[in-house]
Amino acid sequence: MMWKKMVALLFGLMLVATVPSFGRVAADSTSTQGASVTVILVSDNEADGALARYLANVTGAVVVTTKWGVYDPNVTAEVMSYAPDMVIIIGGPDAVVEQYVDDLSELKITVERWGGKNRYETNVKVVGNARAKLGLTFNGSAIIVPGNDTLALEQSLKLAVKSRGVLLFVNRTSNVSRVMLNLNIKAKKITLVATPVMNKTIMHIKKGLGSKDCNCTEIEVNVTAETALKAINASEERIETAKEMLQNVTLVPQMEKLAEKMLKLADRELARAKEAYNDGKYGMAYGQAIAAKAHAEFVIRIASEQWSTRVRANQTVMARVFLWRVERQIQAMEKAGINVTELKALVDQLKTAVANGDYDAIDSIIQQIREKIFELYARGKGKFREKMVFPAHRGHGKP
Repeated sequence: MMWKKMVALLFGLMLVATVPSFGRVAADSTSTQGASVTVILVSDNEADGALARYLANVTGAVVVTTKWGVYDPNVTAEVMSYAPDMVIIIGGPDAVVEQYVDDLSELKITVERWGGKNRYETNVKVVGNARAKLGLTFNGSAIIVPGNDTLALEQSLKLAVKSRGVLLFVNRTSNVSRVMLNLNIKAKKITLVATPVMNKTIMHIKKGLGSKDCNCTEIEVNVTAETALKAINASEERIETAKEMLQNVTLVPQMEKLAEKMLKLADRELARAKEAYNDGKYGMAYGQAIAAKAHAEFVIRIASEQWSTRVRANQTVMARVFLWRVERQIQAMEKAGINVTELKALVDQLKTAVANGDYDAIDSIIQQIREKIFELYARGKGKFREKMVFPAHRGHGKP
């Protein structure tokens, strides 16, 4: 699987050339060479992804997705290939790592992060910024959904786009009335969406809203064999990513013990999910898979933070990661028809300096490469946009 190869490359720091698979928008619309382009960069977290796709559908932005908590320079190159005027990052640095901000800032691309400590804070920030900075308005309806209920989130996104209502994520401690008051949202109609697995969360929210005063509609999304298996597969992928990452970092004993404990817990929950699935208990399988995925993401966050620290502290490792990213950017520029001959020569010089451990040369050449990339990108924006066409809604995020 491609994601396994990517993790191995990332943490093995191998300088093996691979061809990135850039997401391309369907070529069924007019060229956007002179139009403004906004890219929304988001992780494959189901909640943040729903917000990104919502904005894409109502604003025409382009969505680019990265693995949760993992840095992949192919993503930087993909964003670059759209020559965006602005990039909005949805999610905190645990979800969309800070390295992307550094990469895009070197290209002088305006970057804003709309994120909080968790998906609920991110939700509030995105809604607030969408109103204040993008001028979005909502039609007096609110779609409320548990923030970790993947199936319900998919259904809620469709409802929100169709009704142009505000999408709000909740858990058992959420105070929806307070959130709407802080956002200055007056919802005349409220739709509560959840799978049976999240019934207790919805009951808590409905109680907080007041059943007499609440013009509420409840929608229950059934968990099928297909959707339960999808949740299991997503959980299994997260766990394997966490294990790959943990094997390639060194943690302090206390943190290592905690990470291993979380991985064992995730493995047990995944095993229970598979057992329940085989017994035809799809709701239970779905719930256990969600829990396993959350515990795996805890480990990914720990490993990602340690890896970032290692890169910053080790000049050779930093140079190799830099080379990995630059080679992907070169491929994107070549695809757009930009002459990268001088840049390639500098890259060859940097590889030699890294091999020789010549740290003074490494610093000097990296700076030259950064300047050359920006020069080529700034001059080549038109070439990137000549290759771009967008569908009618201008986004990747159609639900």
